[in-house]
Amino acid sequence: MNEIYKLETIDELKNYINAVSVDKLRPSLLTEFNKLVNYKNIKEWNELVRVCEALSITGWGNNEPFEATADKWVNGAFYTELRNKFFEQKLEWSKQWSKQKETFVIYEPDADKTDYGISTFASQRNKLAKSPIRWSRSGNYQSSVQPLVDSLEILRNKIVRETRPELYGDAFSYIGIKLNFSHHDDESPSIRYEYFYDENDVPEELKGTKNPGGTPAYYIRPRLDIGKLSTKSDELKLVVTRHFTKAFGYLDLSEQKEILLSDFLEIIDILAGKLKKKKINYNTELLKQDTTKIFSEWL
Repeated sequence: MNEIYKLETIDELKNYINAVSVDKLRPSLLTEFNKLVNYKNIKEWNELVRVCEALSITGWGNNEPFEATADKWVNGAFYTELRNKFFEQKLEWSKQWSKQKETFVIYEPDADKTDYGISTFASQRNKLAKSPIRWSRSGNYQSSVQPLVDSLEILRNKIVRETRPELYGDAFSYIGIKLNFSHHDDESPSIRYEYFYDENDVPEELKGTKNPGGTPAYYIRPRLDIGKLSTKSDELKLVVTRHFTKAFGYLDLSEQKEILLSDFLEIIDILAGKLKKKKINYNTELLKQDTTKIFSEWL
């Protein structure tokens, strides 16, 4: 284990593991994982990350694989967590950290407050293969969209569990889709607004109007706002924002679902084009087939 902790890159780790019997090394790694899983300081966390990286190479055997990730919340505070391929946490909650001079300590009473001279969090680089379709939605949405919002949670669970990321390839990580809904009937008049795709679509009575407090009553946005392929935390991703008009919110639930399927398939086609231009090998056709099948059951 001491040798594994000294290695810096994933390639060095692979070369070392390939030179040793995997069957001999895996039990030692699993023992170390179980010892470190309830980490109490940044030294133990960084060692746990390296153990997870090594187990990702050797394979976890009959044990459930986990991914060790360190990240920042929007307020700048760090948190660490272990998750499986379904985004489920190993521990009951993420661990929060607070700054202590030049290092960090876990924000809980029984944490180790020793300064180990470590100022940087490790975060797993060879990540688990997870669902390549992920989405978030706007916090506000018109009331008529509530049935769809509820049903989206069912779809999310199916997408996470029934896509087959290990078959699509490891050159691309995920599509991040932001679902932004109009919310003209929000309880707070100051934050009501609608999305339109063209200025000509805006009703005359709405043009030039403002909400109480001066916020816009509407925004002109594209139906699909396509980002660029980008890499963050060793993951290649494509971020897309889908804007929904008020009219969409009044459609029957079945129609809304059909439109969403069409949107997702269109986004996968757009991804395929971008990957082809970059000569990145990823099986978008199989992803499209799986997505169609999952949606057909959801529909």
